[in-house]
Amino acid sequence: MLPWIGVLAILGLVLVFAEMLIPGFGVFGVFGIISLLCSTILAAKMYGVFVFLIMLVSLIALFFVMLLIAKKSGLYNKVVLHDRQEMQDFDETKLAGLIGKIGITQTTLRPFGIAEIEGVNFDVRSLGDFIEKNQKVKVIQISGKIVTVKEWNEE
Repeated sequence: MLPWIGVLAILGLVLVFAEMLIPGFGVFGVFGIISLLCSTILAAKMYGVFVFLIMLVSLIALFFVMLLIAKKSGLYNKVVLHDRQEMQDFDETKLAGLIGKIGITQTTLRPFGIAEIEGVNFDVRSLGDFIEKNQKVKVIQISGKIVTVKEWNEE
């Protein structure tokens, strides 16, 4: 029975390692974890806790050895993304100094829409009210990327 336990353990390690390297739905990982659990549970039931602990330490060591081999062979670098995205998706400095500015809605705000403020179009939101197109609005708050406006009446 011990050879079958070893076969299940090695198969489990290979499947878990394959899951790490091959993008998919997790089938390899699920079967690998089931195989590893079955092998360690069988080892514990048939041979006792001592063999279980030896097997557990061996599996962990083998996993790290496999990882080192993958790194040295270059396989690891082929599947791991090392690039970083340096560019921000939005420059929030464009919103600095907008509080108190007056603009004109380019679309109806329901409550979100577009307003032109100082010649630049911004995505804005009202305080929950619908504001019709071509109405004057005043910027009252900026929270992150959200510019909040309210209808402005010259009084």
